Amino acid sequence: MSRIEDAYTFLAEKHGYGQSEPYIRVLRFLMTPQQADIVTRLPGVPEEVAKEIGLRPAIVHQELAGLYKKGVVILDDRIEDGYRFNKHAERMWEVTESLSGLDIYTEEERKRLVQLWDDWKETDYADTSAERWHQLKAAGIQALRIVPAYKSILDSPQILPHEDPREIVRAQPLITVVSCSCRKHMGVMGKPCRKSDADVNCLQFAKSAEYSLSRGHGRRISADEAIAILDKNEEDGLVHQWINYAKIEAAQPYALCSCCRCCCVIWHAADIRHVPNDALYARSRYEARVDAELCEGCKDCVERCQFDAIKLRRVKGTQRLNAVVDPDKCWGCGVCALVCGSGALRMHLVRPPEHIPPGD
Repeated sequence: MSRIEDAYTFLAEKHGYGQSEPYIRVLRFLMTPQQADIVTRLPGVPEEVAKEIGLRPAIVHQELAGLYKKGVVILDDRIEDGYRFNKHAERMWEVTESLSGLDIYTEEERKRLVQLWDDWKETDYADTSAERWHQLKAAGIQALRIVPAYKSILDSPQILPHEDPREIVRAQPLITVVSCSCRKHMGVMGKPCRKSDADVNCLQFAKSAEYSLSRGHGRRISADEAIAILDKNEEDGLVHQWINYAKIEAAQPYALCSCCRCCCVIWHAADIRHVPNDALYARSRYEARVDAELCEGCKDCVERCQFDAIKLRRVKGTQRLNAVVDPDKCWGCGVCALVCGSGALRMHLVRPPEHIPPGD
């Protein structure tokens, strides 16, 4: 192979996709041959890279600044004024498509980029992520946890801070909001979200928030503004996901995701390869239950549930329909309870605090 082909393959291997033609096609779109050659020399500072590669420092500075804006490289905390290749394929997919406020591509180029990422997501990413989730399940590890909608559990006397989306937000020193890459991606692919038409509703914290500000694709917001976004996400029926730890500060994840099964890159890829929910997420401590006497059989909760946990059944000897929750399928997200006008469907605390790992 030529040096240029080696550069793209070398970088793809860093993300575990050295044998993936769809992934290498993405990298070829994101980087010119010269840029790919520069990135293979990272981590490092532009002056050192320029000396090694035989280019003027000004050119390397310019190329890395452009790649930073694109989301291909990030700043390296360990090196003053240094850069490094984006750490993970999933993260690079997210930020290279999260372009609100950035004028980088023409509309046709953007569609081309989304199509290239989609080719990878539907094939090699689905395969490798399914393998990873199965391995984690076999090891008894659930890295993510469903967080119940706040308004569905606000009457509960034992809400813990790390299962309360509002408290999670309030604990963050820096919050930004960016466009949801998952929903944006599916919209460009002609598959708009079936749950929400919201655009900029993905909350970023900590280093990710700093990154979104420095790159210009995020907007700094207050905790109150973030909570208002969470409220709207819950009203739309989106499901909160958080790191499966009991310590908010120690976890330091980059985002509190509000997801839908039709768009979420994790959920969608898992469904493609038939990965079960319990390999992806730990349940919340809550469970939906129905008071049959109050249920009006309106079906709103059935349409809301993204875990296929609620069915309508005819009440014996009558024409009435009642909602019935399968506890084995309920992950305790609570969005179903928000649309139950009769108050028949409520969230019940069914698991102890020890259900959530301490995260020491």
